[in-house]
Amino acid sequence: MSLVKQVSKISISIPCRNIHTSCHSLAPVPLTYTSYSAPEHDRNSPLIIVHGLFGQKQNWNSVGKALHKKLEAPVYAVDVRNHGASPHTETMTYTEMAEDLVEFIDKVKEETKKKRVNLLGHSMGGKIVMRMAIDSKWSDRIEKLIVEDVSPKGYSRRHVEFRELIKTMRKVNLQRTRKEILTDLESAIPDLSMRQFILTNLQPSSKNKDEMEWKVNMNTIDSHVEELLGYTLPVGSYRGPTLFLHGAKSGYVPDSHKPDIKFLFPQVQFDAIPDAGHWVHADKPQLFIESVYKFLKV
Repeated sequence: MSLVKQVSKISISIPCRNIHTSCHSLAPVPLTYTSYSAPEHDRNSPLIIVHGLFGQKQNWNSVGKALHKKLEAPVYAVDVRNHGASPHTETMTYTEMAEDLVEFIDKVKEETKKKRVNLLGHSMGGKIVMRMAIDSKWSDRIEKLIVEDVSPKGYSRRHVEFRELIKTMRKVNLQRTRKEILTDLESAIPDLSMRQFILTNLQPSSKNKDEMEWKVNMNTIDSHVEELLGYTLPVGSYRGPTLFLHGAKSGYVPDSHKPDIKFLFPQVQFDAIPDAGHWVHADKPQLFIESVYKFLKV
């Protein structure tokens, strides 16, 4: 039986702890997380999962539980800054988010008495774990690296559609029920699964009981969207075992990017999951879990 805990990591010298008040981040922020653990069961290195843009730790509940059981290892799913229940800040560069993750990993290492952890990042989270891995001052914390459906190169035109998405989210009437908001978004976001994913970011308003509010820090994401989507990894390399696990129908990891990936990650393996799009873990959860397990168990 896995023990699922939802707790918030404590840190020092944090300039802002209020998730509804943005602040400039001068130090790593404490990431909230869910852990799936059972001390009598957990023999192997921890796995830390980092979600993508507009994602959050709760999206990983079923996959996190399954991986914990299969890997016989503690699994941690975090909320990155400006997402979920983690603090809101005025900035969110990839270097800052990597520093947040490093601090979290150091606490996990201390808690589990393990020297290194396995890292899995999806989309934006994939770029966060890559940014950490290629930096020599951080990479020795990593045993194996898994990048889900994202390239180390930037996506120059994606920010336009995400700006439209943010504009749509800002416009929606939040004085309606979750079901009504789902319907209201239909014309702007025709894909039902995408609308449902976006609505996982809704919560009852902390100020008005008759309203909903967005958990994500819309202002900071809006001001950083070009960097978040257009970011290309700086020079560096990670020479540990690496898996690029991507959807065969996605297009986020094209063959043209593979030479750059191999240069940055010399020990890379690729696994394209059939009939999966960008959210591989949601589209084909069993194939995703098997791929992760096969890579980590070797």
